[in-house]
Amino acid sequence: MRAEIYGNRRMKGLYIPKRRRNRGEACMRRAMKGTRTKRKLADALKDLLETRPLERVRVHHLTDRCEIHRQTFYYHFTDVYQLLDWTVQEDGAALAARLAEAPDWRTALETLLQTIPPRRGWFLAILNQASPESRRMFFRGLLAPIAGKAATPDPGGVSDILLSLLEKWIRDGCGPAPEGMAVLLEQMADRPGREEAGVSG
Repeated sequence: MRAEIYGNRRMKGLYIPKRRRNRGEACMRRAMKGTRTKRKLADALKDLLETRPLERVRVHHLTDRCEIHRQTFYYHFTDVYQLLDWTVQEDGAALAARLAEAPDWRTALETLLQTIPPRRGWFLAILNQASPESRRMFFRGLLAPIAGKAATPDPGGVSDILLSLLEKWIRDGCGPAPEGMAVLLEQMADRPGREEAGVSG
């Protein structure tokens, strides 16, 4: 490819003016700063949800904790409900990825059950006030990898059963781990062996 000379710079192929490069770098820095601000607001929301329900969280509670202006909040989100949905998407995906990396369903389930109690207020807010689509995708994203690792014939259906057990556990205060979840997964994991041996249901 022909080399082209621009001033003191000799480059091969497409030449990008220095001013345009600087503009691109500035946009990237702004995007990174925006992501950090969203993360601070998300963490502040999670902390507040441990002491009060979502409907009692005000924008000034969040901005005071993050030491930012109210205008900064509204630059990123229209209200606290949109911020909640953002945490559902971002943190839900991160947690689902952790569960998917677990070596087996028992480890994945244990990881999930250990993650919920310190953030029970956040999970309750998702159950009670996240949009239906966000709530469905969030919990399906967490439970499908666990059901899949147990080699269940119907991961979606099993996920729905697991969700009902998990929801009750969360609403009841996250006491002893819900044994029904492990029992169900044990049965699903053992079913292929029982079917091969000719043992029904």
